[in-house]
Amino acid sequence: MKKFIRAITSGGALTFLAIILELIISIALIFAFEQLLAVIPITIAGTNISAIIITVLKYILAFILIVRLTVRDIAPDTKLPWITILVFAPFAGILLYLLFSRYVPTKKRRRLAEEISKHSMNYSISGDDCADKLDYFYGDSRYLYNYSNAVPHRNCKTTFFSSGETFVSDYLNELKNAKKYILLEYFIIERGKFFDSILEILKQKVAEGVKIKMMYDDIGCISHIERGFCKQMNDLGIECKIFSKFTPIISAVHNNRDHRKMTIIDGRVCYTGGLNLADEYVNYSSPLGRWKDSVLKIEGSAVRNMIVLFLDLFQEQTPNYIEDYSEYFPSYYEKFENDSVVQPFGHGPRPKYKNIIGEDTILNMIEKASNYMYISTPYLIIDYNLTNSLCRAAKRGVDVRIITPHIYDKKIVSWITKRSYKKLINEGVKIYEYLPGFIHAKNYLCDGKTGMVATINMDYRSLIHHYECGVWMHNAECLKDIKKDFDITFGECQRMTKETAKMSLPKRFISAIGSIFSPLL
Repeated sequence: MKKFIRAITSGGALTFLAIILELIISIALIFAFEQLLAVIPITIAGTNISAIIITVLKYILAFILIVRLTVRDIAPDTKLPWITILVFAPFAGILLYLLFSRYVPTKKRRRLAEEISKHSMNYSISGDDCADKLDYFYGDSRYLYNYSNAVPHRNCKTTFFSSGETFVSDYLNELKNAKKYILLEYFIIERGKFFDSILEILKQKVAEGVKIKMMYDDIGCISHIERGFCKQMNDLGIECKIFSKFTPIISAVHNNRDHRKMTIIDGRVCYTGGLNLADEYVNYSSPLGRWKDSVLKIEGSAVRNMIVLFLDLFQEQTPNYIEDYSEYFPSYYEKFENDSVVQPFGHGPRPKYKNIIGEDTILNMIEKASNYMYISTPYLIIDYNLTNSLCRAAKRGVDVRIITPHIYDKKIVSWITKRSYKKLINEGVKIYEYLPGFIHAKNYLCDGKTGMVATINMDYRSLIHHYECGVWMHNAECLKDIKKDFDITFGECQRMTKETAKMSLPKRFISAIGSIFSPLL
């Protein structure tokens, strides 16, 4: 039963169910209209004029929406599924488009977001652009600063953990060392050995007077924690908030989830990456074989960026006041002697973010690569721009390698992912499937010079719909460890060929349909 609940609440499943519900409503409305026209027909020479009028109006409105879609400033891949629905099911398509094409916040929520944005800008200003350290990659850094308010930082320390098991001890020790506050933001929190060990420390810290804030995604946790979990945390003295609490109202707002993972301790340490607070992520349990994930630990002034990201989103769930962020910044940051530039950044849906920050950052790395570009991602459902960029890099002689899981958590997603293999393999991109289990790490490495550890998957859900975060790095010492981890992981993988990537006809058919509508899910 638990697996079934997790399946229907994961990824875009809830949106898919909402779309199915809308289709049922549409069919019911069409039937009601037909019955009404049958009872009160307007006929001329035996022709039902009212039915013709309704049909003509329906197609005119569908045509207007198609024209609107054509000129609308959105990714081209997201236009195709909407146009398909509007052409083949205009009545249902009109309703779906008006409800799901985009989330338009209320005036009150827009005003709050604007106030928070203006407030946080005061903490995202820097007179140091690190240009002397960035050279050829200066433009990539400025893009993140200009469009994500992400300040670049020098003299920071980064530590890479190649698996959940290697991270746990360090993480728990840092929690125990907290003196002022702990901030936790996660897509998934699940009761179990791992979280229970964290909670025991948090209880002790509350008793010591340490301030603790926690935020989790409601849909992400819906099958992992019991109802009333948030109240339980608040009763313990932990200020807990639920991101975008799920309500049974059909709305595009449910498509925008908080997929970020971060823990910030006293403003001096931050952990982020693919790892959620659940047993399977640290291999205390093994539902999908060995779980392969990664975590990045940041120390130094770059933690400021993550503090602002957390507080911005936390404030949006607390509309009554805007907190003074400065109390979360240490008066002094330890400086580490190195040549690195560390730039944590946020990414999310419109209207909060004007650009597709995560995808653009990945594209910039691919385009800059001259020797190799390594990527690990649990899902590979990518648009035209990413596909062509990867293929162009391979054609100019770059060693482009992508690691995906061999054991998947969602079968249809695995079929759509494998559908992406053919073109990439044909153009020289090397695809590897991780054999021991499920790889959930989202790591990107370009020539050993720049890299990113992130919460961002290479699929539409991460790149378009979710709130995400990542850490872009140049010349960071941990890039050597990321390269070493990639080299080890390649040895645990099967390199895919056109033959091994082949799927049966039913799977190809289902994946083709899924590919059309994947930008909406």
